[in-house]
Amino acid sequence: MKILVAYDGSERGRAVLNWATRLVGTDQGSAVTVISVAPALEAAPAIADAVDPGSSVEVQRVHLADAGAMLTAAGVNADTVLKIGNPAEEIINAGDEGGYDLILVGSTGAHGAMRFLMGSVSDRVVRHASRPVLVVR
Repeated sequence: MKILVAYDGSERGRAVLNWATRLVGTDQGSAVTVISVAPALEAAPAIADAVDPGSSVEVQRVHLADAGAMLTAAGVNADTVLKIGNPAEEIINAGDEGGYDLILVGSTGAHGAMRFLMGSVSDRVVRHASRPVLVVR
């Protein structure tokens, strides 16, 4: 099974990593990729200089390193990917481009205040992804 895990460093994100570990189990043929997205400003190009001031590329790198360490400690080999842009779009595109069997996302993440204004990343991924999505609550 090929799994894409959306990770934002939140407590819910850590639960998503635990589910990825459980789903992979002892299946040696499974592959896990953890994606973290630094949100870009609306209508800005997907470059590091256009990252939303409430986030940073460096913070996302730290989140990815933590996720990789957690999965390695659980015996899961994982790749990590850092993207810049609209989080839902980047997760969906990565899922399609990588041919993943499953996308794992948390039901709420680190950006709770923005959810009220812009909607949930997980809601958008569920509604627009062309492959199965598991939302961890």
